[in-house]
Amino acid sequence: MAISSGRTRVGRRAYSHESDAMIDFPGLLDTLVRRRWIIIATFFLFVALAIAGLMVIKPRYTATARIFIDPRQQRVLQNEVVQQGVGEDMALVDSQIEVIKSESVLAPVVKKEKLASDPEFVPADLKKGDPAEIALAGLSKATEVTRPDNTYVLQISVTTKQAVKSARLANAITAAYIADQASAATGVTRDISSAIHDRLSSLQKQLQASEEKVAAFKRTHDISQPGGQLLGDRRLTELAARQAEAESQANTAKTRLQVMKDSLRKRGYVDPAATGSDSVMGALLVRLTEARRHLAELQTSFGPRYPSVSAAAGDLQQAQDAIRAESNRLIASAQDNYSAAMDTLKTVDADLKSAQSQSFTTNDDLIRLNELQREASANQEVYQSFLVRAKQTAEQENIVTHNARVIADAAVPGSPSFPPRLPLLAAAGVLGLFIGILAAILRDVTSTREAKPSESTALAPLADRKPMLSGLVVVTTLEDGEKSRQAALRLAQDALSRHRKVIFVDLAEDAPASMPGLADIAAGEATVADAVHQNQDTGLHMLYAGRRVARITASREIVCAVLEAITAEYDDVVVNVGELDGEHGLPTRAVTDLTRQIVLVVEKGGPDARERRVAEVLSSDDDVAVSLITVGHEARRAQVA
Repeated sequence: MAISSGRTRVGRRAYSHESDAMIDFPGLLDTLVRRRWIIIATFFLFVALAIAGLMVIKPRYTATARIFIDPRQQRVLQNEVVQQGVGEDMALVDSQIEVIKSESVLAPVVKKEKLASDPEFVPADLKKGDPAEIALAGLSKATEVTRPDNTYVLQISVTTKQAVKSARLANAITAAYIADQASAATGVTRDISSAIHDRLSSLQKQLQASEEKVAAFKRTHDISQPGGQLLGDRRLTELAARQAEAESQANTAKTRLQVMKDSLRKRGYVDPAATGSDSVMGALLVRLTEARRHLAELQTSFGPRYPSVSAAAGDLQQAQDAIRAESNRLIASAQDNYSAAMDTLKTVDADLKSAQSQSFTTNDDLIRLNELQREASANQEVYQSFLVRAKQTAEQENIVTHNARVIADAAVPGSPSFPPRLPLLAAAGVLGLFIGILAAILRDVTSTREAKPSESTALAPLADRKPMLSGLVVVTTLEDGEKSRQAALRLAQDALSRHRKVIFVDLAEDAPASMPGLADIAAGEATVADAVHQNQDTGLHMLYAGRRVARITASREIVCAVLEAITAEYDDVVVNVGELDGEHGLPTRAVTDLTRQIVLVVEKGGPDARERRVAEVLSSDDDVAVSLITVGHEARRAQVA
């Protein structure tokens, strides 16, 4: 709890910087309501200025046409020479924006629409420069091409002073772009077709020369190819097939042998599944299982020393020995199969190497012949490919495909795009409202500084307070009566801790029906000893306002006399009257006439404008000292016995 006291009038400089940081929202709202005509007048003034500006500014109209760039390849032929489509690369689609604004697209529009003689694009007083170039620059400036995010749609917008002209030019640019794309595709196809035909004659001569070399080599070396294969190729093919088969058999035998060894190591016998047959090993495993079961039954029934148990144990051992012997036999058989497969593979490898060596040494002429034949075949494939492409390009030149199509023609705009009427009016309204509020606040602050304190906010009555009693302190507030009670209790407890004789008089809290108070003493219905009680925890003497009937029957003079008597008995009398704006009874009015000290409880951050005005009124009497107390939110309601 912080306390600031003073006998002088309360001004703005009497408070710390914390009070300046607070915002009095109720006071601000009250200011706006009282100064509403300033706000309304400023609002309509700015709106009127915006309307006047809209009437002066010449409007401009924007028309927009939309085209779709199809990224898919439109194949008319199976293998097209010229790609139809731009692909899915967004950079290529964005590049079409620059193509649309290029001279190759806009120049035909300038010529067709006769913009060189249009005063909007070429000023009438032009003295220098080419009108067509000036009109082209003006059209480029008036044209805006955009692409919405994640789409293949281009929006072509043209802005002019006439709505019909904007729509006409936007559609003309769209048509010029599509025509330019078709012309470019046709020109590329024509150039490629011409280049292919020029190359065909040279390829035909190369093919004839290579085929003559093959025929001359065969005649010179007396080479024939029975069955379409060269000598030795058939044997090499057969040996290669045998080698692959031998390798497969060797790998299979090796894998089977390894699986058997792993099964013997982990389980102690070869799993029938690893052998591919479970006839013998399966029977042995069944025998082993039966022997184990029979031995277990005999041991359970007769014990380990019974003769039949020994015989059953012998059967079990014989079954295990038979399984071990069969496992060894199977592994030995698999090892033999693997060795035989490896011998076969080595024999085939030797035969293949021999055949290859013989082929290399005896068929050098055939190798040379193969080279000549491959060269002739390559020339023939290239020639045939170019011949097919020449036919395709000739046909593709006559077929025009479009990867761009119009999805929305530009319509004549019904309203201007500039200036934006609604946004401008809204901005003017917001600005006018802001400036109006600011002017209202400044006006209210100026008038508050010049105005005198209002007498209506003071404790009534303020006159005829003498003779005042020293040691009588009145605590009040404008907002929360509970905080006033907390502050008064805290002041009384602080004085009590300094070993002073203190009584706390609570005129804002209703006492129990059976407990008399100040009004009961004044009405003669109770004595001071009956009304004053002591808190068992703190030792503080406490007194309430009294019963309601007693408050009505008590007289002002007797209440003041009782207060004077109580003040004479105690060093300090702390009185809580609760909210200042509330309805108070006779004891409260009487105690305010006798006090020299008034404590006003304000919010923790400091007093607001209303609290400052009340403090000024309360301190207008030089005999009354006004103190300000701030009570934090952590304060708790005091417990009274």
